[in-house]
Amino acid sequence: MEQTVTIDSNGSLTIPNEYRQILGLSTGDKITVQLKGNKLVLVSPHDPIKIVQTIVKRYAPKNTEGSIVDELIAERRREATYE
Repeated sequence: MEQTVTIDSNGSLTIPNEYRQILGLSTGDKITVQLKGNKLVLVSPHDPIKIVQTIVKRYAPKNTEGSIVDELIAERRREATYE
C-alpha cells in the first residue's frame, strides 16, 4: 500500500484515513517516528497482531454459515467416513 501525501508549511502531513483505520489511530494518539536511512517510518502504538487481523479481515471471505473451524471439522468428519 502506498499513497503520496503533502507536507504543509508547518511540517505537518496527514495520514490517509484508510491507514488510520487499519492502524486503529484516533485524534490525539501518539505515534513513534523513526528515521531509517532515507525513509521516515511511523510506528503505531497499537498491538501489531490486531493491525494484521484488521488487514486480513478486509480480504477474508465472509462466512455467513458458521466459523471456518466448524467447516474444517465437518469436512474432516466427512472425509473420515470415506476411509
